[in-house]
Amino acid sequence: MGRAMLIICAGMLVALGIVAMGTSGQGKMLTKKTVEYAQKTEALNAAHTAIQVSMQKINENDDWAKEHDSSNAWTTTIEDVQTTLYVDYMYEAPNYWDADSIRLVSKSEIDVGGGGSKKYTSKVISVYLIAPFSNLVPEFSGALQLPSGYGSLTVDGNAHEINGTDPDCSEDRPPITVNNSETKDGLQSHDLNLDGDIAVDNQLNYEPTDELIARLENSGNATTVNSDYSDNLGTAENPGVFFIDGNVKLTGQQSEGYGIMVIKDSAHMDYEDEDGNTVSIRGNFEFNGLVIFENAQLFEGHGTPTINGSVLVGDTDDTTDIEVDIGGNIAINYTCAGENYAKMGAANTVKQNKYTRVVTLEETKIQ
Repeated sequence: MGRAMLIICAGMLVALGIVAMGTSGQGKMLTKKTVEYAQKTEALNAAHTAIQVSMQKINENDDWAKEHDSSNAWTTTIEDVQTTLYVDYMYEAPNYWDADSIRLVSKSEIDVGGGGSKKYTSKVISVYLIAPFSNLVPEFSGALQLPSGYGSLTVDGNAHEINGTDPDCSEDRPPITVNNSETKDGLQSHDLNLDGDIAVDNQLNYEPTDELIARLENSGNATTVNSDYSDNLGTAENPGVFFIDGNVKLTGQQSEGYGIMVIKDSAHMDYEDEDGNTVSIRGNFEFNGLVIFENAQLFEGHGTPTINGSVLVGDTDDTTDIEVDIGGNIAINYTCAGENYAKMGAANTVKQNKYTRVVTLEETKIQ
């Protein structure tokens, strides 16, 4: 009986030893797998982070991507992990509106063996479409937009033109768009030279434009035009954003402009023609894009200015009605090109692109 018990106890000890050895081995294996997984994750995270950082650099400087191709990769250290990245231009758009297609290849390495004998190498490849972010500018609802209350309208003859038809556009716009039927009724009581009917858009308000103005001002890249300003007012290739502030006298080289022009409160512009004569800006001036009369209580349109795009007269004070004075040979024409110039001007000023990630591939291996 005692011998049998000893045999049983000895067997139990042997079995428990085998189990203990097996559990210890499994523990070591699990620890190894956990370390390997952590290292693999760390390497992948570093590669992904490098792509995120590089996209920010590209957004800040369009030339950054071209400066770091496969022959001049960008090298950095992310959480003690050595990482390199380069950019391939898969497709460079021939015009402003088409998106560029770029491929970012990020590679990171992390030691997994003593003395660097073994390394985890992680590679992440992401393909992006990059296009100018032009959604800042609200869609033009008409050649002349009146989102505020109607106060009075003075019309001097029929020489002015307000047109919403552009043969180059797939869709026309109303010559004038207002936000309530009362304003429409008040305008229709005058003899207006329009190429269509006044439209009522109950959703039309000044708030999105007010937000646009604030963002453009805060960008630090808009141009303030004052009495000492002597540069141009944008070009077709490079439209801009211009804030007219104070009494401004423009020169002959500023007889036209492109982008967005914001007329501040109490601002006034004169224009000096080729003969040196000073005339009102309402005389000889053409702007292609969006002209905003910020918080304007009076919009005067005498002379022969031409706006190709849209004019928006706004007032954030709902208790104040807009006074509109249209006369002379003013022409306000909705154009697709003018709307695009406004979007380009905003995108160039805010300096923000729209990124669309198409695909991302990951690869990790031990070398």
